[in-house]
Amino acid sequence: MADRTIYDTTVPSAGSRGMAHQRILRMRFQNAWTNITGDANNLKMTPSAVAIASERYGQKAAQASQKMADNYAVTFGVEAVRNNAGMFVAAQAAIRELLKIGRRTGADNLVDIQWFDALDDDVPAFQGTFRVEWDDANAGYAEGAGWSFTLTSVGPVPQITSPIATGVPLIETALPIGKTVGDVIYVKGHKFTGTTGVTIKAVAVTKFTVIDDNTLSILIPTGVSGASPIIVTNAAGASTAYSYPAA
Repeated sequence: MADRTIYDTTVPSAGSRGMAHQRILRMRFQNAWTNITGDANNLKMTPSAVAIASERYGQKAAQASQKMADNYAVTFGVEAVRNNAGMFVAAQAAIRELLKIGRRTGADNLVDIQWFDALDDDVPAFQGTFRVEWDDANAGYAEGAGWSFTLTSVGPVPQITSPIATGVPLIETALPIGKTVGDVIYVKGHKFTGTTGVTIKAVAVTKFTVIDDNTLSILIPTGVSGASPIIVTNAAGASTAYSYPAA
């Protein structure tokens, strides 16, 4: 199960029409990770392979290459939000900092960035150091301010454990329904590798098998009938109870 806190609290600054929210972009600002996704539009991360020349096995001197890592470019747009005094609102302080960094040189032009899916912690997440560039957006009828940002990685960007990962199992289904004591049912979900225990209707399941990270088979123990919540536990904790209709 993923921690939904970041997703649930990702909102545009009042007055902004930012739309990105299911992909989270955070920058290190004032020694803390600051979520800047709420005011972003058209957020995209584009990889480019870092490859080295190699020979194809059995075909000496035949040209080939192998990917060793990926560089990334992150692009997005931001619309400025101003207060009554014409200043950008405090909620966009990190965006103001990006604008300043983008006009600096050398090491002062760099920023640490995290990128991850807001809801699924199994989707690859990344963290690295990026060079900052930006362009002014075209002014329109309302003369609103805005910018197009390009963040380019300084060398390959390593994959990290998603910041929303909790490691707790998540149950999606348990089938077939309507089974009884001594029958086998299959539980589908996530993070079942390392399962330490299973209960159904608060009765410990003594016979269960971890088929893979997404599938468990369990033998329904004595004392189970009717509405029977299933709970799967691993080292990180217990899943939310899943209501199974036993016979």
